[in-house]
Formats: sequence, C-alpha cells, structure tokens
Amino acid sequence: MKKKIEPRRIFEELAEMGVLGDLLSHQWREFYDNNEKFREDINEILLKLSTERVTVLEKYFLDKLCESLQFFLDYNKQWMNQKL
Repeated sequence: MKKKIEPRRIFEELAEMGVLGDLLSHQWREFYDNNEKFREDINEILLKLSTERVTVLEKYFLDKLCESLQFFLDYNKQWMNQKL
C-alpha cells in the first residue's frame, strides 16, 4: 500500500518546534475559541506532533470532560430523585 504524500502546514512545523501552544494562548486565542473546525484541526496536530506540554489543549479536554460529567450528573439526578 502506498503512503499518501501531503504538504506540511505551518501549524505542524510550529507544533514540532513547541511554539504552537503559546501562539494559541496569546495571538490566536479568540480565533481558536470561536472557530470549531480550526480548533479541531489544531488539537489533532497538537496531539500528534507537539513536543511540549500544551495547556490550551489540556484546558479544552478538561472543559469537554466537565461538560460530559455535568450531563451525566444531571441525567442521573432525575433518576435518583425518582428512586427515592
């Protein structure tokens, strides 16, 4: 099977250099927060290529986890009230 050759994007280079997370925290923060497609693409790049700890990505996943847990708690609260 042949491997598909694709051009590298600047974001991939920045992630490997360890500076993409900092740029997202400061210069591109608003765009990252407001553009879901961009955020998903960047998060995938950060997961695959970042050599540094990325607090933006950690915060994003913690926020998603909190949303999921809150939904779970709200859903089970109704069930627990019925059971009591």
